[in-house]
Amino acid sequence: MSTLSSILASDPFSISKSTTNIDVLIVGSGTAGVTSAIELARKGLSVVILEAGPFVLPNHVGSSPFRSRGEITPQIHNLVRYRTAWSDRANYREDVASPLNNDAWSAVGGRTLFWGGCTPRFSEWDFGDWPLNYEEFAPYYDHAEALMHVSGRSEQRPPFFRGAAQDTILERLRGAGIEAEHASLGVDTQESRNGYVPRGFDCAADRLLRSGLLSQTVARGRITLVPDTLAERVDHNGHAVTGLIARGTQDDRRFRLVARHYAFAGGAIQSTRLALASGLKDVHPLVGSHIADHLFIQGLFKLNAPVNEPIYTFIPAAENRPYHIQVQGPFDETWYSPYHATVWLDCDPQGLYLLAYCFGVGEAAKSNEVRMTGQAGDGPGSMGEYVVLADRTESDLRILDEMNAFLPQVAQGMGAELVRSQINPPGAALHEIGGLRMSAEPGVGVTDTYGRFWSLGNLSVADSAAWPSQGSANSYLTITAWSLRHAEGVAAQLEEKA
Repeated sequence: MSTLSSILASDPFSISKSTTNIDVLIVGSGTAGVTSAIELARKGLSVVILEAGPFVLPNHVGSSPFRSRGEITPQIHNLVRYRTAWSDRANYREDVASPLNNDAWSAVGGRTLFWGGCTPRFSEWDFGDWPLNYEEFAPYYDHAEALMHVSGRSEQRPPFFRGAAQDTILERLRGAGIEAEHASLGVDTQESRNGYVPRGFDCAADRLLRSGLLSQTVARGRITLVPDTLAERVDHNGHAVTGLIARGTQDDRRFRLVARHYAFAGGAIQSTRLALASGLKDVHPLVGSHIADHLFIQGLFKLNAPVNEPIYTFIPAAENRPYHIQVQGPFDETWYSPYHATVWLDCDPQGLYLLAYCFGVGEAAKSNEVRMTGQAGDGPGSMGEYVVLADRTESDLRILDEMNAFLPQVAQGMGAELVRSQINPPGAALHEIGGLRMSAEPGVGVTDTYGRFWSLGNLSVADSAAWPSQGSANSYLTITAWSLRHAEGVAAQLEEKA
């Protein structure tokens, strides 16, 4: 019996035998890959997406019947989750496999099947290390928010949480001198009317299916999805990529795929790993370096009295305070789990506990790197054969101290107390950046301000691997906006070559 995937997707063998030239071959089907693919296909280009994972869900788990099924949702995670290794240098040994202590996901849609929903922008000062400024980037934010149906930033889509309790919490915080606002979320709150049905959580798989661009054969202006297919490496001649070697995750047959342009979109760590596996560190010595993740402290607040309604409050970062706090609840006593990132959909109005997530800016130190190990990993094929070496810098430790001191102040301002907190290790925030750092001039960084490799004219990166730094804001919206800019640059380059 055939599956849904059989009518939506293709396979590497069919693609390798295609008689239509592939304009753009994209590795990864999260928001970076799918956003780029849709934009490029709408410009009339033939696009193929390779995805190492299977097709398991057509939309975000929070928009599905599994939303509140605590016994099922972790099992869905485990279908596509694999463990990864992060280590500091003091505990790393080349001859000993590093412990698998972090999570990654491999599926059509990637992490967008499970992400937590918060969609703030980076602030003006967050672009200080970037070779472009906020004003240049803002139009991509506008476009990304529209296609993601972000709530809380327009009258058409009001905040997802709004009510007397939310207003009371905001007033309390502002009265304590702490600026706070409704959280902007990637959840569609437009009114259901005249044939329009709200789309729930933004998800790359959902956007790809709704685009109407999917085709099982390579064609101009269409997207061909190839799941369960691992990109092992790209070959190059020092000036351009000459082909990509792929194989199915269920067998050992290898295929050589040729395209006019190639784009990495597997997330910062996987895009960097693929670049390293392709020998691109010989092309530029910075490949693999300047890795960072958000500093992440989680906390549990206990209210003095019930607020009787769900809340989701956002305390933004400031130029002199490079961290923000998201507060959700109320609940019976609970704790954060990456396998239930949308726990805030299942509040208990009579509960007394609020979950607090404090994210801070982690320094993208040059010494923080992805290193290939050759040791068998937990991911599909060679996807787990690496370790991320990352040490806390003096700046990281200072900011963590400030974050730790700020949490009880926020709790008190809300009419609560901090009853538990935890500083999480590097990698736990799952907001990684770096590895293929961009620059305004060739020779300085690996890629240009559209994510195109300086040294290889037909290769680019659509995700946060190109970023030199990030603000404290959750990175999903900015990745989507960046991939819009990336697609614009790729399309312009291909048109110029044509």
